[in-house]
Amino acid sequence: MKYFTEEKHDIEGYRNNLRFLDNVLDTNTYNFLLNTSFHDSLIREITVSNDYDSEVTNDSQESIVTVSARIEYWDNTLYELSWKDVTVYSFDFDVSRNKVAETQQILFNRGLDEWSLDELTLIKNDRLRHEIIFFSQAMMIMECGNFSIKSLDK
Repeated sequence: MKYFTEEKHDIEGYRNNLRFLDNVLDTNTYNFLLNTSFHDSLIREITVSNDYDSEVTNDSQESIVTVSARIEYWDNTLYELSWKDVTVYSFDFDVSRNKVAETQQILFNRGLDEWSLDELTLIKNDRLRHEIIFFSQAMMIMECGNFSIKSLDK
């Protein structure tokens, strides 16, 4: 992550980074990212789809892999996040890292735990890289051609 680490929280730098995404993201997603954060939200469901069909010949240069997630915001609003044309999907989760500091007791009942911070950045050829870190120290990294956020409560 470039803007958010244990040592630094470059909010101004990240907001400037988001301005480069104006032409890449739909208006609702762009405005959400400029004004809101999923901090303290919970992932309720993640789905990875591999839409392979051996009967279909496809010469497209886009990946058939998509990832979607249902997120419960801190105010109980539900959102769906969608990453399409996914070329990198990495999820590092180890429940044994999520411990109470004082007792080192593993917090099995917290699962992935709450969303801590994330960065969405533009990489080569108008592709996106999304890095998400959870309080459990789980990390999700995605590189994709399209990212969107939509409210499920509207």
